[in-house]
Amino acid sequence: MDRFISCDWGTSRLRLRLVERATQRVLSEHISNDGIQTLASLGPAGESRRARLGAALEGGIATLGTDCLPGLPIVMSGMASSTLGWQDLPYARLPASVDGGTLHVSDFIHHGRKVRLVSGLRGERDVMRGEETELIGLFSDPVRRPLADDCVAILPGSHSKHVRMTGGQIVDFTTFLTGELFGLLAQSSTLAGPVATEFDDEAFLAGVRTCQSLGLSAALFQTRACVVLGRIAARHSRTFLSGTLIGAELSALQRYLGVPLVLAAGGEVSRQYLLALKELLPAAGVTAIPPDELAAAVVRGHSQLLSRP
Repeated sequence: MDRFISCDWGTSRLRLRLVERATQRVLSEHISNDGIQTLASLGPAGESRRARLGAALEGGIATLGTDCLPGLPIVMSGMASSTLGWQDLPYARLPASVDGGTLHVSDFIHHGRKVRLVSGLRGERDVMRGEETELIGLFSDPVRRPLADDCVAILPGSHSKHVRMTGGQIVDFTTFLTGELFGLLAQSSTLAGPVATEFDDEAFLAGVRTCQSLGLSAALFQTRACVVLGRIAARHSRTFLSGTLIGAELSALQRYLGVPLVLAAGGEVSRQYLLALKELLPAAGVTAIPPDELAAAVVRGHSQLLSRP
């Protein structure tokens, strides 16, 4: 087959892409809110859940176009391999090769299509599902591959990951609840500010510095106190809040002083992390992955995993 379907199935979203194998070019794409958690909440595990997942999958594939013939293979990663998903695959253990060779896979047929379901990774104290595929894709590029010999990859998100890599292997990682905490605090707490906001570099860096001097819990309340006392404008309160949370996350990198950093984030998020890194670790060597390269990482990872025996 000269094409395949890339399925990145997260907690809150389903993302499908029709991909040309030779060039890894995305021919069409479908994104929906049919995340694993949403579909799992509609009923207990078993055949009925698999039927709901199958209906969501086929509905999404139908939007990709007439080129999605029944025989096209699917590579599926993320929460689809969890207890909430299609089939519970055990986590592969660290260390894990960045070529994906140590991940667990399960092959089965659905509606005439071969589906390859990919496991997540676990360490002694942490787990991931989905980010491992992004890492495989990022470091499959021969230009990027040498970075995997010695770096910490930073993957911002709802559950940000700091991934230690040595000798082409993932050897450790830590998860930070940065994005999810920001959403909860900015919308459903006493720190919730005006809906109309704008990003301000100084307010962001003030949040980063306040977290370093007061600790996270006290710095979080400063989001409100600084507005009440007139130290920051109300429209910049979310910017300050973001600075405290990102500052708290990145302060953990102090234990990796001297290790090259790889920042895998797009757009405005990348700019914010780079601002905080310059403040906290001014001497650190940082490779920022361009947005187009980052967008292609999961597809590249799926392509490599599809080629596995």
